[in-house]
Amino acid sequence: MHDLDNLKTMEKLDEADMRSVLLNFADQYREAGNSVQDFCIPDTFGQVKSVVFSGMGGSAIGGDLVRSLFGKECSVPIIVNRDYKLPGFVDDSTLFIAISYSGNTEETISAFENALEKKAKIISISCSGKLQELSEKAGILHFPITKKGLQPRCAFGYLFVPMMFFLSKIGLIGDQSQNLGEAIKLITEAVKKLSPDVPAEYNRAKQLAITLYNKLPVIYAPQRYFDVVAMRWKGQINENSKMMAFNNVIPEMNHNEIVGWGAPVDISQRCVLIILTHKDESTKIKKRIDVTRSLIAKEGTQVIEIEAEGESILAKALYLIYLGDFVSYYLAMLDGIDPTPIERITILKSMLDS
Repeated sequence: MHDLDNLKTMEKLDEADMRSVLLNFADQYREAGNSVQDFCIPDTFGQVKSVVFSGMGGSAIGGDLVRSLFGKECSVPIIVNRDYKLPGFVDDSTLFIAISYSGNTEETISAFENALEKKAKIISISCSGKLQELSEKAGILHFPITKKGLQPRCAFGYLFVPMMFFLSKIGLIGDQSQNLGEAIKLITEAVKKLSPDVPAEYNRAKQLAITLYNKLPVIYAPQRYFDVVAMRWKGQINENSKMMAFNNVIPEMNHNEIVGWGAPVDISQRCVLIILTHKDESTKIKKRIDVTRSLIAKEGTQVIEIEAEGESILAKALYLIYLGDFVSYYLAMLDGIDPTPIERITILKSMLDS
C-alpha cells in the first residue's frame, strides 16, 4: 500500500494528471454555467411531453443526475436512454438531448439518427466528432464543449450543467443559478480539505480510501436525489481505482438485497458499506437507514454513513460526487495505479470494431 502523503510518488503514478482535474473541478461548473447562458433555445422546445437524454458511461450520468434531482419537479417525464434505439413513445413532442463528450460514441450517434427519423426536438452536446458534424448538417442545435482531451468521467461538470440549464431555460424546471453558485463555493472550499497536500490525518477522502483499500465497497443511498450519486461512486471506483464496487438504493434493497448480507461470511466481512445521505431526509428514510445499518453491521461488515454538506439538494449531490471522485483517486494511488487509463474498455471497443 503506497503512502498517500508522498506527493512525489503520487505525481509519478498519475501520469495523465487527473489530480489537476480534481483540484480545478469547481471551474468546470463555473465555466459551463457561464457558457450556457448565451445558448438560445426556441420557445417551442418548452412545449414537449417528454425529455430523453441519450448517452453512455460518463457522458450519460449527467442526464441521470438531472432526472434524479429534478424529476419530481419537472412537468414531463425524464428518462435516460443507453441504447442504439429510442423508446417507441419518442416523437415530435419529445425533447431529445444527445450527449457524447468525444462526439463519436456509436450508441449515441445511432440514437441521434433515430431521433431525427422520429422528428424529435433535438439538442446535441459534444466537443466535436461525428455528433457535431451530423448536427450541423441537419441544422440541429449543438452545444460545444470547448475543453478537450479529458476522459468523459472527468468532464462531468461540462456535461451536466448544460443539460440542467436547458431544462430551466425552457421552463421545465426552476432556475438553478443560485444553487449552482452554492455548489461552486462548497467545492472550492472542499478542495482545501481533500487535496493531495492535506495529510491523511486531516483528509476525509484519504481516510475513506484507506478504509476501502483491499475491501469490496458497497454504496447505498436513498432513491430520491442520491441514487445517481451512489452510482457515480461505484463507477468512479470501477474506472479510476480498477476495483469491483456495487451500489443500490434504499428502500428497494430493503425488499431483497438486505437478505443476502452475511453469506458468504468471508465476503460480507471484507465489504465496507458506505451510506450516502443528508440531514433533510424524511423520517421514514432515516429510520430505514438506521435499521439497515444495524442489520448489516451485525454480519461483521463495517458501515460508514456520510452526510452531504450544503443546503440546496444540487449542492449536496455535487459535494458528495466530488468527495467520491477524490476517494476513487486515492484508492488508485494506494494500489500504485494510474487512475486515468481504462485499458479493458479500450480493448473491448477495438474488438467490437474489428
